Amino acid sequence: MYRIFYNHESVGDVLMIVFNNLVTPNKVVKDDNVTSLYKDDELIGINVFEISKIMKIHFNGMLVAPNKEFIKIINYILENHHLPKLEIIESGFRVGKILTCEEHPDSDHLHVTTVDVKDQILDIVCGAPNCKEGEKVVVAMPGTIMFDGSVIVPSSLRGVKSNGMMCSARELHLPNAPQVRGLLILDDTYNVGDDFFKEEIGE
Repeated sequence: MYRIFYNHESVGDVLMIVFNNLVTPNKVVKDDNVTSLYKDDELIGINVFEISKIMKIHFNGMLVAPNKEFIKIINYILENHHLPKLEIIESGFRVGKILTCEEHPDSDHLHVTTVDVKDQILDIVCGAPNCKEGEKVVVAMPGTIMFDGSVIVPSSLRGVKSNGMMCSARELHLPNAPQVRGLLILDDTYNVGDDFFKEEIGE
């Protein structure tokens, strides 16, 4: 399991691959533009500097959701530095369909919804004004790391359990995302359960 981060404005031109963010490294190995971070003998992170000279990254945020071509390029870099290659993993952002949408019993703006993400039905509390039954949306699954570094965890909003979060274009850090409240509504070219970013990132 890993997560990939990139934020040129705050960190610089560094691609950060994180395997374990719960421990502090006690060994650093530098090899050209690649730095490996270890806790004892455990590889916990890899930093690739000046990554923009190697590939384009279409993100102005933190989390990067890699596709197959992106991972292929990263693995070429890692292999040349005798580091383990990465496997393709889901980004954590799935296409979902809102099955039901009701008013929250203790709120004048929240909605209590059920959302189909193919292999399960999630109960999600949502405050977006355009949340309604039948819409296809992007769902951040429980455990997903958002682009600002926060983690989606099961919670309770005014006494109603919520598992996951439906996302706006701004929360997904999409290019030219409108700076207004509201879910990103998807058309019928998207299939329920698919990884939203499976073909989106990297060149």
